[in-house]
Amino acid sequence: MRFRSLIFVFLAVLSGVLFAACTARDPLAGTAWQLSAFGNTPPLEGTTLTATFKDGQLGGSSGCNSYGGTYKAKGDKLTFGALAMTEMACLDPQGVMEQETMYLEWLGAAERYEIKGGQLLIYRADGEALAFVPQE
Repeated sequence: MRFRSLIFVFLAVLSGVLFAACTARDPLAGTAWQLSAFGNTPPLEGTTLTATFKDGQLGGSSGCNSYGGTYKAKGDKLTFGALAMTEMACLDPQGVMEQETMYLEWLGAAERYEIKGGQLLIYRADGEALAFVPQE
């Protein structure tokens, strides 16, 4: 009888550990997105801004340059480490460099995220969100 109780306790503990491991998974890991809006404003025509999440690393295109860094998603909280980027200057379309700066600043101010209606929304403290659609 005692042996059976020990097996039951062992299985209960193992189930708890497996459940915790499954729920701690990062839902962003292995996903790739394309920016569809800064709040209610679409990106400049002729630019593509992307975000790819893999193994705690974020990378993509900020419209002109490539960028990369680390990220941490826990619950609905999302933070990014320092982002590094290439240093090309783009002149076309007009405003692309300003848009790139705004995008990277927005990522730096990220506080939380949600995946809703097939979109990734990354929110700042003021409630405004970057909206992404799955990248094809």
